[in-house]
Amino acid sequence: MSNYKFLTRTIYLISFLLISEPLFKILLFKAHSGMPWEVVWSNIIENSHSFSRFFMFWILSPLAGVFLLTFSTLSYVLYFLLSSFRLYALLTYIPFSWPYFSAKPHGSSIVFELLNFALMIYLFYPIAQRFFLSRYLRKYWDARGRVECSLNAHLFIEEKENPIVCTIVNISSGGARVEVSNACQPQDGKLIFKSPTGEPIVVDFKLAAHIPKEIGVALGLEFIHLSPKEKLFLRTCFNDDDFKMAAQISS
Repeated sequence: MSNYKFLTRTIYLISFLLISEPLFKILLFKAHSGMPWEVVWSNIIENSHSFSRFFMFWILSPLAGVFLLTFSTLSYVLYFLLSSFRLYALLTYIPFSWPYFSAKPHGSSIVFELLNFALMIYLFYPIAQRFFLSRYLRKYWDARGRVECSLNAHLFIEEKENPIVCTIVNISSGGARVEVSNACQPQDGKLIFKSPTGEPIVVDFKLAAHIPKEIGVALGLEFIHLSPKEKLFLRTCFNDDDFKMAAQISS
């Protein structure tokens, strides 16, 4: 769970920095130029008449921060694109142009971009590791972080009064394979199991596969109705060393 907490806190930190960046720019411009506030503000308003300058100053960074707060995969892509554009704009800075009016960008802006770049690398490293550095690159299920385990769980199905005891034999952020001793073929329901800290995890599922066995059946479950933040939680949970250890020794 520590990975999930650290990752979410990193996202909140990046979002705060990006959303607040226009204010930081104003304060830096005031400190760097030494001009009165009236002149600083009139200069900002004058240069904001240009749509491109207005977008670059007021919209670009906050938009990337707001995207990140949705915790969706699309938001990470848009954040990456906007951050890349910001880095490109910094590298192609024209001396004595807006918004710095100096021979080169202010040092704090360079530090900000380096910090943002470092946080972006941290944010995307698990994705790169899972999809590009994984030796299971050709096996999408494995690449999503499948964990082999023997984990006690319960299936709650609407038409069943009592929960069905089952064993999770492998699990990922997208679904799980469970084995049950009695013959059943649920179309949908809820899967409940415990996290490494002992907290219950509840996910909705729909049946993706039904494989009869000599004793009971194996069910392929696809997780559904997960919010982007819940998907992030599951991804970090299943790749957490504590979870893997607990899953492997559970009976």
